[in-house]
Amino acid sequence: MLSESVASIFAPYLSLNLSAFDNLKLVVAVLSEKAEECHALEAEICIDNQLQIAYLVRWKKHFIYCGRTNSYGNAIDEVADLESINPESIRVLQIPVLSMQQLEFMCMENAHFDHC
Repeated sequence: MLSESVASIFAPYLSLNLSAFDNLKLVVAVLSEKAEECHALEAEICIDNQLQIAYLVRWKKHFIYCGRTNSYGNAIDEVADLESINPESIRVLQIPVLSMQQLEFMCMENAHFDHC
């Protein structure tokens, strides 16, 4: 369940089903466009009693879940239980920050290939 602050920022993108890495790029781009400091992460997280490696974005006190590192077709979500993240596994990632124009192109490209 998304908090109100996260849901309001990402409302235009919540219906997308991008790969986890594309979600990561999207979240970082949107927050960077708003001059919000955030960090792209890779970490072990326990979801439904299963340990997985996922992409996350840390923004203020929120951890935004972008999906398992090897998955496609993910929705943006928020980690409600911070205890589910293994703090020793957190790795900060350096990813290129897309412009909003590049982000729109990425989303259009994804929508095109989803329907072909």
